Amino acid sequence: MYTEYMQKSVQELRHREILAFLIMIMGMISLMGGLTVTAILGREISWFLILPYEVTSSPSSLLAITLTLLGFGLTSAGFVLAVYYDREKTWFLKHLKASNPVLDAILKKGKKKH
Repeated sequence: MYTEYMQKSVQELRHREILAFLIMIMGMISLMGGLTVTAILGREISWFLILPYEVTSSPSSLLAITLTLLGFGLTSAGFVLAVYYDREKTWFLKHLKASNPVLDAILKKGKKKH
């Protein structure tokens, strides 16, 4: 029962890790879209740290800054979540392997045959 719970937790964490990578990819796409709109339509580009922006009242300027900030935020959040879920999954896998030494011995025998 304990090993089933651990296996289900590992599967859930794998799913969450995949979702974190998808969030990161979505953030990269938004970031590149915002930077592209800024580069193409910007006349006087200003910089805030590493993020370019244009201060005008046009909708394209607002779209560009929104996509850039959203992309940067999603990419950062996806990276942090991916690292967090990977560490948690590694902890569960380590304890799952330690809780079942018989399975570990069977797996070692199977590797020696090949």
